[in-house]
Amino acid sequence: MAPSVETQPEPNTQQEEEEEAFYSYANNLAMSVVLPMALRTAVELDVFNIIAKAGPGATLSPSDIATQIPTTNPNAAKMLDRILRLLASYQVLDCSLNSSRERLYSISRVSKYFVSNEDGVSLAPCFFFYKVST
Repeated sequence: MAPSVETQPEPNTQQEEEEEAFYSYANNLAMSVVLPMALRTAVELDVFNIIAKAGPGATLSPSDIATQIPTTNPNAAKMLDRILRLLASYQVLDCSLNSSRERLYSISRVSKYFVSNEDGVSLAPCFFFYKVST
């Protein structure tokens, strides 16, 4: 005998939706330190100013940016790309793909506030007022 319609669970019950919401909230709490750390790293590496100096609307690859950062790490571009992807996922940077499917990053409406103006002023130094425990 086939089960009745009443006994079959619905694909998205209220309990499943609530459970999903709690999982999402727990995940956000667990990852809440990641975005500030990525922002602080980008500020310390001067990423926002490097992109801005390329000109209005400029798009740079992680390799382009990494060449302007004093480092000897051969994996710097790959590591930087991970940070930039995270920032782009929060719309801190804009991200696009070129014809060879390489990610290119540009200043967004958010990150422009981390770029030094003509007087050298930006929100970037605010990251150094807060100590993030690891």
